[in-house]
Amino acid sequence: MVGKKLDSENIGRSNRKLILQLLRKSPVTTRRDLAIASGLNPSTVTKIIKDYLSMGLCEEIKAEDTGRIGRKAIVLRLNRKAFMSVVIDIGVEETIVGKGFFDGSVSVVNKFSTPHDFDEFMKVLSAETYMISRNIPKYRFLGYSVSVPGIVDVENSRIVYVPHLGWKDLVLRERLSRRYPVFLDNEANLSLIAEKWNNPSLVSVGDVAFVYVSEGIGCGIMFDGQIYRGRDYSAGELGHMTVQIDGKKCYCGNFGCWETVASTEAIVARANEMGFSLVGNSNNEKYLSILSSSEPVFEPLLNQIEKSLAVGIVNIVNSLDTEVVILGGVASMIPESSLHNLTGLVNSRVLYATGQNIKIIRSVLHEKGMASSKMIGAALHIIDKKTADFV
Repeated sequence: MVGKKLDSENIGRSNRKLILQLLRKSPVTTRRDLAIASGLNPSTVTKIIKDYLSMGLCEEIKAEDTGRIGRKAIVLRLNRKAFMSVVIDIGVEETIVGKGFFDGSVSVVNKFSTPHDFDEFMKVLSAETYMISRNIPKYRFLGYSVSVPGIVDVENSRIVYVPHLGWKDLVLRERLSRRYPVFLDNEANLSLIAEKWNNPSLVSVGDVAFVYVSEGIGCGIMFDGQIYRGRDYSAGELGHMTVQIDGKKCYCGNFGCWETVASTEAIVARANEMGFSLVGNSNNEKYLSILSSSEPVFEPLLNQIEKSLAVGIVNIVNSLDTEVVILGGVASMIPESSLHNLTGLVNSRVLYATGQNIKIIRSVLHEKGMASSKMIGAALHIIDKKTADFV
């Protein structure tokens, strides 16, 4: 009897989780649509929705005219303010803080230059996040979700190593909050989570590599629809694979890492060597000025970007056999012609066994004028971690 009761509870929990997932995926829906999409009995869906309405997870907004005889279907909408979080995007040059919502959307609140001294950083961060968290009702506050540009121990909310900032073995959880949960993950992993959630073309794709280009290069790896972090959480640090034996020294201490030739910092340095004077206040802005320019004089730099990205992507495909490679960060703004050239270059160099038809796409989450893919991923990440509390 106990076993049957546990099975029944697990099935009920699974059903509730499924309906919640469908609600989060659909801006508006109906009980009938949820029953069809889930395959559950309409009465089961009705019972679950009744609970979710009482919990404030969703709301009824209007009656829908279906064109059928009988009562109009009542439309349901996820309550985006049912639960909220503080999301933090730690960048090498700039840190962004904002509010995450239950539908995975993010509202950016403030930005500040990232102090390299960790104690100073935490002082500023604590003040900024307090200004956000104090305005969220305690019963609706999930906690903190943080994007880190380096290796992260996700189980213990510990920063293992951030080469560009010189941070090693730092526990963020107790420094940020002892009362509420604090979740950390690598920026590329979070970007991949956001991409998988928001990009319809990835619904049936299980094996993906996400290349996040910024001051450094981070990679997120997904196998069978799940983020792969590795034994020591360093899987995906492909920006530090060696592509030049006698190359420039990297922030990690090695020489010739991929990011020493393909990051925004590397490309801007190359542009300076070639005599270009780029517009922008940061390496990322200067890199974007190259991508957005239609001047023929910038073609050598675009070619440099294409070749430097290709050398790393070829190694990723040959090593991991991914179906799709997604360009994120500033590389998501690469022009169509360069994307075409890059795809051709990669497929001309990958192993024959891959079929030489590797798909390279730009992230659908362009960061200009909106929350970054990292922040959206952070908002989704904490919801996924806390889902058990809702169902």
